Amino acid sequence: MYRKTLFVLFSLFLLSLGITLATWPINVISISMESGKVIVCGPIPEGWTFTSRIIHSLEKTPVEDEYRVVSGRIWQWEERYQSNNAGLPTEVPENGRFVSAPDWFIIRGGRNHWDALRYRVGNCGLGRNLLALEGFGQIRAFERYPGERLLIEARPEPFAWAARVLCVPDLR
Repeated sequence: MYRKTLFVLFSLFLLSLGITLATWPINVISISMESGKVIVCGPIPEGWTFTSRIIHSLEKTPVEDEYRVVSGRIWQWEERYQSNNAGLPTEVPENGRFVSAPDWFIIRGGRNHWDALRYRVGNCGLGRNLLALEGFGQIRAFERYPGERLLIEARPEPFAWAARVLCVPDLR
């Protein structure tokens, strides 16, 4: 009788563990074109980072925005720029801070976050957009998708579903 009870309890524990693991939320990233064509998709770890880089149209200096995916949302983590003219930030956002480094002006924080970002891509002459995706590599968006509007989405999905989703990008 004692062994039977232990077996039933252990079986229930394993079943509960399996259900918990299968439904545990993990982050999924998806980058797609306006047409719906998926460029990148797949499960990502908490705190996953991606960076967009452009060349400012008037200043002709680089501007970088670093984002992190936390709890299924895209958080703007840091913005770096080399000039504060022509529409670039001049004020520190509430809940943010300003850092002046030798080569960069940096704004950290601010608590800006989204479920999805619409990302307009320039071309060789305007923008020169690059996307650096941690673990995936770098996409030279201005060459591959000039003039496109990309949709960058993050969402939590159950582990059992998210583990099946993976689109490995061709970054050549």
